[in-house]
Order: sequence, then C-alpha cells, then structure tokens
Amino acid sequence: MKKIIYIFSLLTIFTSCNSNSEDVNVEEEVTIEGLKASIKEMDDSLKVMMEEAVKSPDYKMNRVAYHEAINRNKDFYTFFPNDPYAETALGKIAGLYLQLDVEEEAVKWRDTLLNNYPNTKDKAGLLELQMNYYDYNAYNPEKIKYYLDQLLAIENLSEEKREQYEFRLKHIDKTFEELIELQITEELGKVETELPQ
Repeated sequence: MKKIIYIFSLLTIFTSCNSNSEDVNVEEEVTIEGLKASIKEMDDSLKVMMEEAVKSPDYKMNRVAYHEAINRNKDFYTFFPNDPYAETALGKIAGLYLQLDVEEEAVKWRDTLLNNYPNTKDKAGLLELQMNYYDYNAYNPEKIKYYLDQLLAIENLSEEKREQYEFRLKHIDKTFEELIELQITEELGKVETELPQ
C-alpha cells in the first residue's frame, strides 16, 4: 500500500510540475518590432565584442553569440519573409556565417538572398563572392559560369571588371591555380615583347 501511495504522490508531483511548466512556457506573440529589437540587441553585443577584439589580440570571440544573432535573423525571415527587413536579415545571416568561416552556409544564404531579392543593393558583391567560392573553395565550372553570366548582365559594370569576368569565362575550364599560371605566362610574354631587342 505504501508503494502505491508513493507512486501516486510522484505522479501527482510530476503532473503538477508539467502543468506549471506549460503555464510558464506560453509563447509570446512574435512581432516585427520584437524581432527587430532582439536582432538589434545581438548586433550591439557583437559590436562590443568586436571593439574588445580590436583592443586585445588575445580576446576570444563568442561563437555562441554569433549563432544566436544568426538564429534571430533566421526567425525574422521565417516569420516575416515578405517584410522589407527580411532582405537585411538574409544579408546578416550570410555575413555572420562568413565571419564564422562557415562558407557552405554563407553560400546557401547568399543564394537565398539573391533568389528572393534579385535587385538587392549589394548584388554585384554577392555574385562575386558566390563565383569566388566556386572558383577557390569548391571548383565548379557550371556554377562559376552561372554567376559570371549574372555579373556580366549588370549594366553599369566597370570596363575593368567586365574584362576580368570575360577573361575568367573564356578560361572556365581552368582551375583558379591554372588561371593564375596562365595570367603570369601572358604577363611575362607581354614584358618580353616590350623589351628592346
């Protein structure tokens, strides 16, 4: 009988603890203003950490804080994908992953930003980062061409950039290292032809 009372008491305590925790965990309503405020809070924290890192070379950045900032921006994008700030949130996610040196995630979120906001203000820089990733980190000629075509479609592209992109496109079959060797060989050839005989 004592065992039954003991078990019954434990079940009662367990049940009351669960019902209290459910009352405490009632979710607050998610709002644009609330999420923006939580993002700003993390932005401010990261800014303070960056200032400390500049002052002290031994300062260790808190990677957990970066992931928290990423998650808050992801929450914004998830809950309010049609709000104009969602574009900013996506940019922050990609940038924070880049700072953490988690390139694969940075690439994924830059693509999300470029696909959802094709006229984003940093389009050329984002496309170039994408192209460079597939040139240096994970050589993929199809992806390089994909991003180069988009870069070359930009109307106000400088002539110097256009030449660089066209040169890369012309030699798409070469890895980055092979491309550097080709450029060095071409430069040496130009110097030799310019020297007096």
